[in-house]
Amino acid sequence: MPPEPPKLRAGHEWHERDRVAEYITRTDRQAADRAEAFRLMARLILQDVTSPLSVLDIGSGHGVAVAGILDRFPNATAIGLDISEAMMAEGARRMERFGDRFRYVVGDFADGVLPVELSGEGQFDAVVSARAIHHLPGPLMATLYSTIYDRLAPGGCFFNLDTADPESFILDTVYRSAGTDREKDSGRRRTEEDFDRRKVETHRDAPLRAHLDWLESAGFQAVDCFWKNLSLALIGGYKSVI
Repeated sequence: MPPEPPKLRAGHEWHERDRVAEYITRTDRQAADRAEAFRLMARLILQDVTSPLSVLDIGSGHGVAVAGILDRFPNATAIGLDISEAMMAEGARRMERFGDRFRYVVGDFADGVLPVELSGEGQFDAVVSARAIHHLPGPLMATLYSTIYDRLAPGGCFFNLDTADPESFILDTVYRSAGTDREKDSGRRRTEEDFDRRKVETHRDAPLRAHLDWLESAGFQAVDCFWKNLSLALIGGYKSVI
């Protein structure tokens, strides 16, 4: 048998321009469904809206998550951490209205830590992410949460809108039946063996309970799931309760 191709580091598949274009088209189509979660993410930042916040958006892509925060906090500035030139090119166009309040830093978090490219940026008042951290296996998600906690200023917060994997095959079946993922099955029903194999092959074994445990272990307070739609969940917490 021919050797398997080398495995990409988590998130590095987004260098593919066609993949990026398809993703942007899909997320634009889903924008109305997720708008409520993004509005809530901004409201969960407890500082006064006039505060000069420093915000980090991990796996920023084309800026969907952080744009609502910059709208709500007119004196905030934000860094978008990403590695995809195609994503950042689209993001630069969409985020142009914020001027020098938003900029990209090129770097990845595939090892479960924030990259050295951010080492001179100091502490952040808020760290957010959307549909990016799920690329990591569970243990590295837990490590990343701890790293994020360490980079937050006192009173800071972290929110992640991402996949919370169903804990059981029954829940997986329910989610796929009630949502739109079933359209990807091409008519073939997923079996329990498929479910178990996918968890191993794609590291998709990060249910909501695990995320909340990892956040608490990292030191976050007032940890919760603030919004949920099937397997898409907005989770997070605070470095200290204000």
